[in-house]
Amino acid sequence: MYRLISLFTNENEFVLDPFNGVGSTTLTAQQLKRNFVGIELSAYYHNITCTRHQELTDGIDPFRKNNDETPKTKNSHVKRLEKQDYLVSKKQLQLEVKQIALQIGRKPTKEDIAALSQYPIAYYENYFTSWGEVTAAARTTECMTEYKNNILQEDGQLRLFEEKKGKYKKQAN
Repeated sequence: MYRLISLFTNENEFVLDPFNGVGSTTLTAQQLKRNFVGIELSAYYHNITCTRHQELTDGIDPFRKNNDETPKTKNSHVKRLEKQDYLVSKKQLQLEVKQIALQIGRKPTKEDIAALSQYPIAYYENYFTSWGEVTAAARTTECMTEYKNNILQEDGQLRLFEEKKGKYKKQAN
């Protein structure tokens, strides 16, 4: 929000957030010396916003990290997963789901995954919040890899790839 507000408004201009939530937009506007109006139906979120604006006025960074505290609220009905060490990355599991979907020609069920996956079904049940999250990769059409920014570790060397018509082509180093 900092970047958007600083690019598209000047000091003393107004910023309107009709769904203010916990006030990230109005806090940023206050930091950038903009006038602001935040609209929020929930008294609970309005109180959080007011507290955060008071912290900013008192010189406390309202965007600070609370490393010792798990957030108490979230804007979703889905329960949080317990912190855990993953034996296999979630991305690898989703890639396998996508391969199974291509193999059977449809979105796989739990039974399909249990029968065709090289990983235990418990990984899928424990690492994801829902079966929809597990099968989300099967619904995508773009190329997915386990590697960020298309960087692949190969024989101890990094190789860069660029996407060309749905296939990857090696670039010269």
